[in-house]
Amino acid sequence: MRAVAVLLVVLYHAGLPLPNGFLGVDVFFVISGFLITGILVRELLTTGTISWTRFVGRRIRRLLPAAILVLVVTAVVAWFVVPGLRRRDIGTDVAGAALYVVNWVLAHRAVDYLASDSIPSPVQHFWSLAVEEQFYVVWPLALIALALVLNRLGRRPGVGVVAGLLTVIAVPSFGYAVWLGGVDPDRAYFVTTTRAWELGVGAALAVWCAGREASPRHTDPAGAATRAGTWAFVGWVGLAAVIGSACWLPAGAVTPGPWTLVPTVGAAAVLLSGWAGTPGGPVRLLGAAPMVWIGSLSYSIYLWHWPALVLTEWALDGISTTQRLLVLALSFLPAWGSHRWLESPIHHSRALAERTRPVLALGVALSAVGALAALPLTQAASPFRTTPVSGARPAVDSLGAATLSSPPSSDPATYAVDDWEWLTPDPQLAGEDRPAADVDRCQVDRLVEEPVACEFGVPDGTTTVALVGDSKAMQWLPALERLAPGRGWRIVTYGKSACAFADGRAQNEGRAYPACDEWNRRVVERLAAAPPDLLLTSGYAASAWDGASATRAALVRGLATRWSQLRERGVPVVVLGDSPLSPDDLDVCTARHPHELSRCAFERGPAVAGSGLPAQVEAAAASGTPLVDLTPWICPVPRCPVAIGNVTIHRAGDHLTATYVRTLATVLGAELDRAAPAHLGE
Repeated sequence: MRAVAVLLVVLYHAGLPLPNGFLGVDVFFVISGFLITGILVRELLTTGTISWTRFVGRRIRRLLPAAILVLVVTAVVAWFVVPGLRRRDIGTDVAGAALYVVNWVLAHRAVDYLASDSIPSPVQHFWSLAVEEQFYVVWPLALIALALVLNRLGRRPGVGVVAGLLTVIAVPSFGYAVWLGGVDPDRAYFVTTTRAWELGVGAALAVWCAGREASPRHTDPAGAATRAGTWAFVGWVGLAAVIGSACWLPAGAVTPGPWTLVPTVGAAAVLLSGWAGTPGGPVRLLGAAPMVWIGSLSYSIYLWHWPALVLTEWALDGISTTQRLLVLALSFLPAWGSHRWLESPIHHSRALAERTRPVLALGVALSAVGALAALPLTQAASPFRTTPVSGARPAVDSLGAATLSSPPSSDPATYAVDDWEWLTPDPQLAGEDRPAADVDRCQVDRLVEEPVACEFGVPDGTTTVALVGDSKAMQWLPALERLAPGRGWRIVTYGKSACAFADGRAQNEGRAYPACDEWNRRVVERLAAAPPDLLLTSGYAASAWDGASATRAALVRGLATRWSQLRERGVPVVVLGDSPLSPDDLDVCTARHPHELSRCAFERGPAVAGSGLPAQVEAAAASGTPLVDLTPWICPVPRCPVAIGNVTIHRAGDHLTATYVRTLATVLGAELDRAAPAHLGE
């Protein structure tokens, strides 16, 4: 069954038409839960307790040497093939993988949708190993605590109380997975608390099997034949469920979630059939020599195949499907070698098996080696300067958009600068150049329904300007802050991640987004209770939920309705047109070509079409709402430059840098004066 699991994962990563091959990881969870819990429960029932140190020692011998070897090799290769400061993220991931917490690192990065993620981490696959090891720190300790309590009560542990304890862990985990998968599927994918129940499925089967082994078996030949046929049928149905779910799941199915029951319960059925030893089940197929060979290498294959693929993609700047297949096939060579000469000898060493304390010390040392291997990556330097060689950085009024004529020149040669003496912010760190009202402070995340109001500008200003929307609205705050002192503006922000400020129903990643709907309702209530003198809004949304799917028409209707409703209540509205959609890997391109930055320019047409601007323009026309479009000052020519006037324009996640937005203050103020002259203080 391990062979099926790893083949599903590898074929999925090869880009073959196996849309849900990642479910092989879920199958691994069930297998691991079954095997490890079987070992623990047998020891518990036999001795009345569990030796946690011996258990951990076995896990160290089995898993850590090969894993650390892969991490060290990955770190070394990444230093040479990964450009710029992307090495730092990989270094963090390598250290997290060495300490078996990388799933939480990845969960945090998945939640930060402003982060750049064009190419995944070469150690991203370690998330599942981290989940398993965290579970197997907690699970045996829970069993030991259970045994201690029962011993105090004068009882021996039995399968019934173990099953009860497992239920207390697995059932809430499944419920949490269903809930979090519906509101934040990216985070739900990685965290241990949504995955524990899958290990619990295998563990539950192990507990049931242990109970059956401890009870008398039926000896009636007729009954035995019937049961054998039943178990064989169950095994084949389970295998079909695993492979079938890898090929097809309903649109919108979230993993982990209710549909994850199909491959996990299916895997458990195959294991049950194998445990029963029925000759007519899938045991014969799965026991064929090639499957046994792949199964024996499954852990090593899983470790090596993904970094081989990702690092090759970095080295070649993209690879074809044929190349992916070749790389994956070649990754079997180091997998076999590490299994043959490292993993297997250490795992089966009798000397190490009898020396628990040295093995524990070895585990700590190996984890330290893995973490130290990450250190050079985390210290990687940028090829860019952020200040002039000759002196201090000029004032904002002489940088960026402030250097453009009005209207900006449309001559491409004006912006074709390949080698800037200095740039601010550093293109490699542009993602850190964010406005104050961002996810780290005032912008609530996708799970939060209660709005958070933050104030900027002049505290007792005579004019209140509200800035409402998602992070693409909040990106305009630095320009408004520059305008505020001279105009007496008190700025109030209401921000929510990935949430359009619109009437109707929102969507996120192709699903209804009820938390956004409720946030919208509460923001409107607050605006009605304390109306601003002017409301500015923007966003990147291109569609909304129409009850069955995400459509642009639903968004246009919702935007137009919201803006009209506010104006009817006496709140003037101006729409800040969304900025052009920027590539998510500009930092990679600038790292590869620090002296040929014009190679990193991107086409304006698709960038504007892919932004929220077209829907905003349509909704503004339908509702008669003024709209300010600063695209000519962001992308003045058919190919958008990455920098203007020594200022980096874009940051990861399709946003403008806070520094460039500050340089837009003068032009934004002039455009707002034209759009809403009666509502702005001077």
